[in-house]
Amino acid sequence: MPEAPHFRIGTRGSDLALWQAHHVRDLIHSLGGKAEIIILSTQGDREQVQSFEKLEGKGFFTKEIEEALLAHRIDIAVHSHKDLETTQPPGLEVVAVPARAAASDVLLIRKDRMASAPWLPLPLGATVGTSSVRRRDQLLLLRPDLNIKALRGNVPTRVERLHSHGYDAIVLAKAGLDRLGLSMDGTIEHILDPRCFVPAPAQGALALQMRETDPNKAFIAALTDPTAHAGVMAERTVLQALEGGCQLPFGAQWCEKDGRLRCFLNGATGPRRIVADTPIKALAALHRTSHKRIHITRPERTDSLLHRLAKGSGFELIEHPLIEIRPLSQPAIPSGWPSRDPDWIWLGSPGAATAAADWALAHPESRIAVPGAGTAEALPAALFDRLDYVGPGAPSESWSRFNADRRHDEHIAIPHGNRSMKRWTAESGHAHVHAWVHYETVELDRAVPDCDAVCFTSPSNVNAWKGSPPAFMVAIGSTTAEAIAARGWNCTVAASPDAFGLWEALGSD
Repeated sequence: MPEAPHFRIGTRGSDLALWQAHHVRDLIHSLGGKAEIIILSTQGDREQVQSFEKLEGKGFFTKEIEEALLAHRIDIAVHSHKDLETTQPPGLEVVAVPARAAASDVLLIRKDRMASAPWLPLPLGATVGTSSVRRRDQLLLLRPDLNIKALRGNVPTRVERLHSHGYDAIVLAKAGLDRLGLSMDGTIEHILDPRCFVPAPAQGALALQMRETDPNKAFIAALTDPTAHAGVMAERTVLQALEGGCQLPFGAQWCEKDGRLRCFLNGATGPRRIVADTPIKALAALHRTSHKRIHITRPERTDSLLHRLAKGSGFELIEHPLIEIRPLSQPAIPSGWPSRDPDWIWLGSPGAATAAADWALAHPESRIAVPGAGTAEALPAALFDRLDYVGPGAPSESWSRFNADRRHDEHIAIPHGNRSMKRWTAESGHAHVHAWVHYETVELDRAVPDCDAVCFTSPSNVNAWKGSPPAFMVAIGSTTAEAIAARGWNCTVAASPDAFGLWEALGSD
């Protein structure tokens, strides 16, 4: 029987790097091999003060380990794949990509600084720690009001600094938190959905690097997970074509479910977000400079995330509603109204947030609940500090979650429109629900702007459209899509009714 191969594993000395090295050692043992761990120091470990964008050179966490590999002092280098340069040093290659951990980032928030708000559960002006330009630029895309403060150090050090250095929250890779199993007392983990906050290429994946001439490469190659390898290759192919390293404000995430790439790049025109079927199409979309006029049938909100996404791609967003929402002069408040302010006011759409704002201001003791970030963005500033629930976006799901958490003695006020879908009637709950028609929808007789694409935000806007059908249409949801189909037109339905769902339907391949 041939002797089991023996490997010297080279790694950094941080807690996370050691976890990864021990994990690989255990994988080698499971195949019948033997391994020992050798700890090495890198520039990234020694320099803990300056942010990466101010450090000279490349390969801050990999160069010294690769040199040890070439010098035959170690046999395998275990890297966080996202730290590796896209071009391998002569004589070295990545021979295995084991099963991948979660690719997403996590916003780790101090419990006393958690707040309901659009896109991120942080109060206005919150201080967030990160030294990643990719994370910084995406945080500011979501919330331009945030204060981004540099943060270096290994994972345990950064978690400790969250509590002691004036941060309200910090951003970390979920894979690192999961692998270390640190105590998160006093904090809340808010997972940043890759659909909205794109991770670094290959985040959550390990790279097992060896010499090209090593006779035991095939043994280690058996540790490769095909799904993890496919995703990493797709993400890093785009990164390599952009000639970027870890300092490039670029994110890429391959979705196993649909085989598509989501990318983020902060370029000359601003932050760009695209979705494509292949790396080649992703690169084409990231480099595209053609102008596009997009008409969305809602009132103008120039400070919205959708505006920032359109500007980053050089597109013109024309907000031009075909209906008007008018509060009734004397809405009929339902019977059974509590003698005090209701516990909650549910504003089920951006239109409700605008039309019922004055009524909500007249009930200052009531907390505000909305189905998603799009409605939260439409709230007047005077109501923002009373916002206490922001749902996941889909109206029915958001109401179901909100309703399920209410007590039997709570009162919920729902001022709605005369054409409302009344989703709150779909299920009963413990709380007392008081719903009434507070505003009406009136069609406007107005011309539509010349545009390349139209996003319809409600059935009423579809029905108010005059003239020939648009060349390309997006529906904000299934009900709006049904109204479009009733007119004999075809459309694309946004995957979600928020800015990212609309943008991916309107502006991506």
